[in-house]
This record gives sequence, structure tokens and C-alpha cells, in this order.
Amino acid sequence: MKNELRKEMLKKRSAMPEYERDEKSRIIKEKLISLDKWKKAERVFTYVNMGSEVNTTELIKQAWNENKKVFVPIAKKDRLMYFVEISSFDGMKRSNLGVMEPEEGIEKEVKPKKDDLVIVPGSMFDLSKNRCGYGGGYYDTYGEKYQLEKTVGICFDFQLLDNIPTEKYDRKLNMIITEKRTVN
Repeated sequence: MKNELRKEMLKKRSAMPEYERDEKSRIIKEKLISLDKWKKAERVFTYVNMGSEVNTTELIKQAWNENKKVFVPIAKKDRLMYFVEISSFDGMKRSNLGVMEPEEGIEKEVKPKKDDLVIVPGSMFDLSKNRCGYGGGYYDTYGEKYQLEKTVGICFDFQLLDNIPTEKYDRKLNMIITEKRTVN
């Protein structure tokens, strides 16, 4: 059930025209940067979008313009994920998982602090602030390890369902933002 729903959401997201995805991503970014959580955060942990995900490029540039430090994930096998600081998109390479990442070892890892804002991707979300990723368990494992408090899921509105199937290790988010709604 969960895998079929995930595939359906990803197919629908991939079918969205690029201009529509860009406009909806812009609206999501504007909503996010208007939040107190954003304004108070000195450090932003976010993903670099791939494929049809909500575009985070302009969000990252906005953070740099506001002198915020930006950290992006590097994912390795066995659910190992760590974040490193980036100050430009130079030197990013596509990983085996298809994600744009800087080439940095785990010795460059920066661990999140309580007041850091952590922005997470997903294939679908629900009104109870549950998230379904892509099946690797990276963000759930990372969130559990660091007991993240300020997690914000960003997605397109059709990815926000009333309820999604969850499992015991799935972690709830603090907030979800779409181009139409904010679930707080």
C-alpha cells in the first residue's frame, strides 16, 4: 500500500510541468522565509532538490543572502547521512543515489543544534505531520539520532494527504508547507 501510494505520488509529481513546479516552489519559499522559525535560524539544514522535488536552489541562495549558514546532506550506504556546510554550488557532484552533493568526508560533518531549521523532502505527507520519504529511511534515522525539533517538510499540495500509512520508526515533522497550506 505505502509503496504503491509513493509511486503514484512521484509519478504525479514528475508529470508536473517545470514552469508550474518553479512557480509553486517560489510560493513555498516565500511562505517559509516569512516564518519566525526562518527569521530566527542562523543555520539552515536543507536538501538540494533533485528531479521533480520542490526546488530549494532559491531558498539556499536566500539563506546565503541573509548570512545564514547552509548545510546539505551527504548520504552513504546503510542509512548513514551527515550534513556539511556549503557556501556555493561549486564542486557539487551527483551521488550514486542521484543527489547533488559536495565531495566532503564525514570529518566535515556539522551536527544540528536545537535552534537550527531542518527542511526535509518527501514523496508524501499527511495532516498529522507524518512524512513518507523515498524508502531509504535516511531522514528518519537522522532525526532519531539527533532528536531534531524544528523540522519542516516542504511539498506540493497534492502530496499532502489526509492520512498516509506509517510505521513505528517514522518521525513526525513540526510543520509542513505547500503552496496552498501550512500544517502547524
